Amino acid sequence: MKKKFVCLLVCLMVYGMFVGLFPAHVLGDGISPSYEIEVDSLENWNAVYEHSDSLKLQKLPGNPQDSTRVKPSGVFGEYMVYKAQKNSLFRSFSIYAYYTAGHKYVHPTISISGDGKTYKEITPDIHESGGNAVVYESRGFPVNTKYLKITFQGMITDQSPSIGKVVLNGPSKVDASAPSGTVPYGRMILLNRGEAGETVYYTTDGSDPRFSLTRKHYSSPIPVLDNLLLKTTAVNHSDSGKSAASMVSTYLYAPASTAAAPVGMVDTLDNFKQMASRSNLYIAKNNPGFFDNDSGRVTRSTTGPGSIVYHTDYDIGSFTVYGSFFTGVPVEAQRFFVSPDGKQYTEISALAGPAGYQQSNWQPYAYEVSSVPAHTRFLKIMLVGSAKAWSPQITKVVLNQNTASVKLVSSQTVGAVKTELSTETQDARIYYRLNKGPDFLSYGAPLQLTGYNVVETYAVKDGMMPSPIRKFTVNASNDVVVDKYGQMKNAKFAGKVTSDTELAADIQADDAYYNSLKPPADRDNYGGLAGSAEKYGLKAKGYFAIQQLDGRKVMTTPNGNLYFSLAVNGVTANETYTKVKGREQKFESIPPYEGEYKRAYIGKDNYSFYMANIYRKTGVFPTEHSVYSEAVSRLQKWGFNGIGNYSPEKYGEKGKMPYVRMLPLNSMSWAKLDGISIFDIFAPNAEKKIDDAFKKTLKPHKDDRMLIGYFIDNEYDFHKFYSHVPKLKASSAAIKGKLVQTLRDKYQTVAAFNAAWGTKFNSFEDMNEAELPIKTSASWRDMDDFFAYYLDTFFGTVSRIYRKYDPNHLLLGDRWITTSFHNKKFRDALAEAEGRYVDVISINYYTYKIETDLLEDVYTKSGGKPILIGEFGYGTGEQGLNPLLPNSASNQFQRGMRYRNYVEKVATLPYIVGAHVFNYVDQAGLGRYWQGEWGEHYNSGLVNVADRPYKDYLKGIMDTNYDVYKLILGERPKYYYDFSKG
Repeated sequence: MKKKFVCLLVCLMVYGMFVGLFPAHVLGDGISPSYEIEVDSLENWNAVYEHSDSLKLQKLPGNPQDSTRVKPSGVFGEYMVYKAQKNSLFRSFSIYAYYTAGHKYVHPTISISGDGKTYKEITPDIHESGGNAVVYESRGFPVNTKYLKITFQGMITDQSPSIGKVVLNGPSKVDASAPSGTVPYGRMILLNRGEAGETVYYTTDGSDPRFSLTRKHYSSPIPVLDNLLLKTTAVNHSDSGKSAASMVSTYLYAPASTAAAPVGMVDTLDNFKQMASRSNLYIAKNNPGFFDNDSGRVTRSTTGPGSIVYHTDYDIGSFTVYGSFFTGVPVEAQRFFVSPDGKQYTEISALAGPAGYQQSNWQPYAYEVSSVPAHTRFLKIMLVGSAKAWSPQITKVVLNQNTASVKLVSSQTVGAVKTELSTETQDARIYYRLNKGPDFLSYGAPLQLTGYNVVETYAVKDGMMPSPIRKFTVNASNDVVVDKYGQMKNAKFAGKVTSDTELAADIQADDAYYNSLKPPADRDNYGGLAGSAEKYGLKAKGYFAIQQLDGRKVMTTPNGNLYFSLAVNGVTANETYTKVKGREQKFESIPPYEGEYKRAYIGKDNYSFYMANIYRKTGVFPTEHSVYSEAVSRLQKWGFNGIGNYSPEKYGEKGKMPYVRMLPLNSMSWAKLDGISIFDIFAPNAEKKIDDAFKKTLKPHKDDRMLIGYFIDNEYDFHKFYSHVPKLKASSAAIKGKLVQTLRDKYQTVAAFNAAWGTKFNSFEDMNEAELPIKTSASWRDMDDFFAYYLDTFFGTVSRIYRKYDPNHLLLGDRWITTSFHNKKFRDALAEAEGRYVDVISINYYTYKIETDLLEDVYTKSGGKPILIGEFGYGTGEQGLNPLLPNSASNQFQRGMRYRNYVEKVATLPYIVGAHVFNYVDQAGLGRYWQGEWGEHYNSGLVNVADRPYKDYLKGIMDTNYDVYKLILGERPKYYYDFSKG
């Protein structure tokens, strides 16, 4: 039953009994047309729009080639017309025709039209496949083509062909990269489809690939190692299920040389017969299409190590191990051991890399060793991978009969990049394909490349297996902006990395530097001033809290010690990822996603040079956790005592350093507004939705003593409130409906409102979707009242629900944007509203000079709520990045002086409880990935893209951080660096 169903399904696919759509241009009525696949087997006239009455349908029972055909009568000009279905167009056709054997024949004329009146004759491709069969094909019609006309030209019956089938909008024939005939041994044959989206199938056993059960899905080039009969077809599908197959193309190849292979072996791993021993392995046979049609692969039974041992009666001089790994799980390198006697094994390293074309989520891989220690008779291959037992899978092992893969070396020449290809296998031929071209070309001399290039290569020696197909990128473009280490190419600065050797040398230099630093000795386990609770009468409240100390507001640790929050934002590598897809020419070198640098990617489009550089240094890819953990150790030595915003919150729970969290308001899409970043607290069921979210996210952490508290959100656009809220539509923004309601409640009649606002609305309902102009004194006063009402509702609601689920931690405010802080109207309203509900007001405050009058104004208007600086920082343009504040520092020393002036000033103010610097690592040179082409790219970090610490900057930071409590307690005067003196 199952076999019959498969056969029936294949036949249905081939003969197009499923219907489908292909997107095209938009018609004048706004309906998007499609390219509907139509397969007319001409069993009747139903699919033909018009035809000559003299044409006849001929039945040929049992004929394997189209058993029903249209037979012309011999009348000159007989025709048949096809019209595209509604909302569909024609872009291609394949007409299957047959002539009488031994007779001279005349090809029909074929024309297309957009209106069915004016036709344009076209010249199709003509494919004669033997047996008096001919296929006419043409593609790429004008986008308005709706009619196809076939006109018979023969004057007698036997001169004109019979037509057995017409396929409209189907696939074209498959072209092979080389014509039939004798080709060099190991020549790769590419099968090139007509259009993207078509699926190519082939057979090598002489069967028809349209419905053969032995057909294979083409995914990678096919090597000619012996006589090869290749039959191919293409199938395309449509969204609604219809499909069609192209004509079958047949190619016959013979290798020019049949040289004997050296002593060795090729194990295709269809069984265990060639192995000496094995452990924890089985032969996987499922889903061969994911493995280039390989129906026998070795993989593990459990996630524990698995091993293969080969024992030969000859010396093993080289080997290649082919396999595939599942891209959805971490990849662990396979291990290799050799031995002369099977008793004492020595581990050896292998060249690893992608080796072909990814299928679904499976990436082909190859490990190569070109020079095995002398007298090796035993080879042990160890499979590892803790994520899944079934990844990796080994598909083939080649001993001594493997051609070494191609190496690429490039060097800059005048106007181009000289690219040389080589292989360690003597007398091997090298082939290359440039930028996904239609064929591999024979390599003979260095390539002179310009622009951005993808080079695919392989090598082959007569009698041996072709090497893995390796892929390289060569950027010979004049548009290169970023070098291979993520540094700006044209920037010249001390410490710029120029080689992998320099990076490797950093390990010793880093150890010496970080080991020379000792964290401040006067700190408790939270980073507070040890012993200060008892000395100054501060109370241990079990969590971070706000208390009074000698007339100033201070933050205290859970055990009551004085705590000034010196935290670093962004303790993560996230901001080092940059978008590379679509702008590859701007980067000197980007390792392929499929290779060893895959873990330096987020998705396939975004790459971190920072992560890659650490890997180059250490040989190990950092994880999110390892970046965080290493940063904690470094930050403590630099005198910091906290992890700031936009850092992985989950690691703060481990208790190594105080940290902050963010309330989940930003993730609530239902409360977002067009054009303005504020929270729509008036959205339907807002309070219930907030309650549900807070219950889920706050309760698990309410007893975490290392948690300082929660920020409400980041940099709301309160400064846009008056300009944007009145323009919103109540149908999509509840806040606009609430504004109209408050105005209705106040004015009662629309006439009274119009008089006050200077408008001409007919009703309050009309105001919901319309812009409300603010141009009168009354309108400004009403907006002031509504803004105050909004702020009180928002902060009041959030605070009430927050304290319901977490009564222990501080509510740290909403991280004001500097623009709102500098505008008195918004500063006063925010301070007064937040002062009623939050524990601390947070301000993201980037400035050249501390404006104590404005800060004190916030403190006073809020009723005495302390202030936390949520973000600040300075940068330079030395390394080609943007400074956070232009002209604020000319070098890293001056960055340190800016930090000292800033922190020492705010630390001595009696209402500031902390300052969080932005951030841990410099942002990517061409912008952080989620902002695309125009992402932020600031010199903001404590370390750069090579993970090299800014030691001059950090010297200034440490001079202040180590003494921060002396500053607060007046034990030393604040430091000030006078920039006016240079």
